[in-house]
Amino acid sequence: MKNKILEILEANKGEFISGEQIARSLAITRAAVWKNINELKNRGYQIQSVTNKGYKLEIFNDVLSKDGIAKNLSVNSKISEIICLDTIDSTNNYAKKNSFSHGTLIAANEQTSGRGRFGHNFESPAGTGLYMSLVLRPKIEISKFQMITIADAVAVCLAVEDLYKNSHEQLKIKWVNDVFFRGKKISGILTEAVTNFESGEIESVVTGIGVNVKTQNFNNDIAGSIFNDDEKILFSRSELCARIADYIMNFAEDLADPKLINLYRERSLLQSGSKITYMKDNTKFSAEVKNIDDLGGLVIINDSGGEEILRSGEVNTVRSDFSRA
Repeated sequence: MKNKILEILEANKGEFISGEQIARSLAITRAAVWKNINELKNRGYQIQSVTNKGYKLEIFNDVLSKDGIAKNLSVNSKISEIICLDTIDSTNNYAKKNSFSHGTLIAANEQTSGRGRFGHNFESPAGTGLYMSLVLRPKIEISKFQMITIADAVAVCLAVEDLYKNSHEQLKIKWVNDVFFRGKKISGILTEAVTNFESGEIESVVTGIGVNVKTQNFNNDIAGSIFNDDEKILFSRSELCARIADYIMNFAEDLADPKLINLYRERSLLQSGSKITYMKDNTKFSAEVKNIDDLGGLVIINDSGGEEILRSGEVNTVRSDFSRA
């Protein structure tokens, strides 16, 4: 019934249609119309309700849907399958429980147990963020695994930069995988792999991405969203999902392409000379950044003056003003 009501609203998009008209055409009560429209609103549809006028579906609607994602993919997209869920514990968990083919995209309107790296929670409220996972089966060695996370971070940056037409600001990446916009973390990435220890190759990868599109309430001061409360939403989550997925799939074709790591370096918050602290074996150390190597490793000069390469771990800048870079 919700879909039938939506079809009527779509046919009259931008104009009011009375609840009585909708009820009569579908042979249901006006109370049933009201109930179903409220459920559509909860899904993210922008519907105005005005006494004596009825209901109006706004021209722009930020609804995450399989059809919405599909129509925004590129003509030659390498996405093989789209699964769009209303709510799930975690898109990564869902992907890992099933044997999906290369290029399968899972997107959700809400996650009840969104996860980040090192067991951190990723807040995933309904209707305000994009929560997605891609299943990849790349033929790469374990030593190059981090390049998938690098590709994810760059893909998020490029997608937002493409779609956010009113902004000339470049997004920034805090090594390894946190994406910042206007000094706030808007995206986190969790990449998980199944490896074949005999061949030394990765059999499959589930790479999860969470993006705060218009979420406003967070449990910390670092997190933020692409759009603030007073800003007009310029693109839908379906558009953003499709754009990110296309970029990742294209990067996955050749993770060794120098263009990828150069795009990452351009957007890195940690430039040569940045002072950082980092965790290693549950101990905190201080260091200075030298550069980022071709496999995405953070090359540092440690307290002893020696050169070291970090492949994973948590890194913080000594100065917390992430907007400066």
